[in-house]
Amino acid sequence: MGTDLLGARAPDQSVRTGRRDAYVCSVLQVCSERFFGLVFARSFSCEHCGVEVSLDAPGTTHRNHCPSCLWSRHLDRNVPGDRKADCAGGMEPIAVTVRGEGRWVLIHRCTNCGRLRLNKTAGDDNVLLLMRLAALPLTMPFVPFAAEPPLNGSNGNGTKPRKPRARKKAATDASPA
Repeated sequence: MGTDLLGARAPDQSVRTGRRDAYVCSVLQVCSERFFGLVFARSFSCEHCGVEVSLDAPGTTHRNHCPSCLWSRHLDRNVPGDRKADCAGGMEPIAVTVRGEGRWVLIHRCTNCGRLRLNKTAGDDNVLLLMRLAALPLTMPFVPFAAEPPLNGSNGNGTKPRKPRARKKAATDASPA
């Protein structure tokens, strides 16, 4: 009688369409096949930019991010695809990393609870946004670099740099035994 997390009607509430094992959801979008008595939506609407996103994307099996803005929702707790998270906050894309054989992975941070999650990129993701995320470390360095070294010979905080200390040589006992 209830609905699942993605807004699809349960099989006993669904309206049969002309397609085999397809059902109409409560929001009048076509849903996919039955899987152990559950009906899963084949698309979702991005809560950040409003784009309708198909779950059938190349390169991923558990699509939960928008290919247009790369935002996601905090749906999974421990395992990708488990959809057991209690938070459901927006997940902001904050970085890109590379795993294994050169596979790009998005790093999302939940705007509600702050949890970080890794999310595989898909073949239809916005390449320009992916490149922008990849270039962020180059445009915003963590360590603030001075434009030029100070002219007075100091190290920037008013003190002179230390000279390295000479190491003392350890005395070795060269007497034969």
